[in-house]
Amino acid sequence: MLLTCKQRVDSAEWVDDPQITEEDTRDTLVDQAAINRWIGGAHATLAHALPLLRACASDPICVLDAACGGADLSRRLVNEAHRLKKPIEVTALDVSGKVIDRARRMCSGYPEIILIKANAFALPFRRRSFDIVIASTFIHHLPPEQVVSMLMVLREVSRGYVVVADLVRSPLAFLGFWCFARLARFSPVTIHDGQVSVRRAYTPAELAVFAQQAGLDDWRLHRHPFYRMALIYAGASRGEDNA
Repeated sequence: MLLTCKQRVDSAEWVDDPQITEEDTRDTLVDQAAINRWIGGAHATLAHALPLLRACASDPICVLDAACGGADLSRRLVNEAHRLKKPIEVTALDVSGKVIDRARRMCSGYPEIILIKANAFALPFRRRSFDIVIASTFIHHLPPEQVVSMLMVLREVSRGYVVVADLVRSPLAFLGFWCFARLARFSPVTIHDGQVSVRRAYTPAELAVFAQQAGLDDWRLHRHPFYRMALIYAGASRGEDNA
């Protein structure tokens, strides 16, 4: 099965099934928060988003968390804004109503976070609505042509920066997750979907091509530990699309 990581395999993830139970949704989001905390998911995003937050002078700072899952990254951003005594508004969206319902419970006590059910391909926002746009562990769910479209959509609603972080497809990433998931006693859904996610993920070279196809002229690609990568787009923050 590890050899399949040489080529992307677009298998279905159970979490994307509209019939997934609320219990499985809950367990998956709890597991995802642990993955973000311990094996690189949060770091690949926050290593770039937090410095941007610290440098941003908007009042309030407007952030979009696309495909937010349990919104644990949104909460981390709000916590950092509190520490800096900066006002912040985070709009966190996901296409799954079950996920949003669970995220609302997990975000109790965070009035700065607005959670909405929405499709990331049909964002209900005007262009240049957000200072910072993040999309974490999302693009591997999409076929190549939709990755390009998604990068264009995220750029459209950003007036500052876009941070797109995801897995890197690799046999070692597959094996590492397999071992970690069993030691951590993740749910069956998380174990299945984590393995599928690695096989669906892209490589840095593939993501660089998508960025070029999306017309992102001012972007940087970073590698992170635990087979993670992040694409940082800064074009709008440097005067692009000011009309």
